[in-house]
Amino acid sequence: MKISVVLTAVLLLLSGCGAGAKTDVLYECPSPDGSLIATLYRVSDGAREIDRETRLNVRPASDAFNDAMFSFAMRHGYDAIVRWSSEKELAFTYPIDSELTHVENVIFGSSQTFSATEQIVVSYHEEPSTHGYFMVEKRCLNGVEAVK
Repeated sequence: MKISVVLTAVLLLLSGCGAGAKTDVLYECPSPDGSLIATLYRVSDGAREIDRETRLNVRPASDAFNDAMFSFAMRHGYDAIVRWSSEKELAFTYPIDSELTHVENVIFGSSQTFSATEQIVVSYHEEPSTHGYFMVEKRCLNGVEAVK
């Protein structure tokens, strides 16, 4: 009887523990020539708002998505607009009330798995949103449509 009580207590304790981080891809945005992919995704490792981050990953289109590699992360912002003006220039718009937790203005190939001599210049812009979301139809712009 004593063992079953202890076993039940241990099982209840383990069932309350989280299973680790959960990753949800929100959308992917190819560069103008399709050689690179920008992926916006959300990582959640708990039920609280503070336990969720929205991140940006940039990688060669031929490589698999790796959620551990990112060049931007924010909390309290759930949406973004990605604009590729060229293979070397990316503009990223995020909600004004977001808390930025990681920002890289230049993505070097070695940090995101492409050639160490390549780099992508990233400009960041904040804009008003509705509860962390943008009321737009397109969130991925590349080539001519990306130029404002």
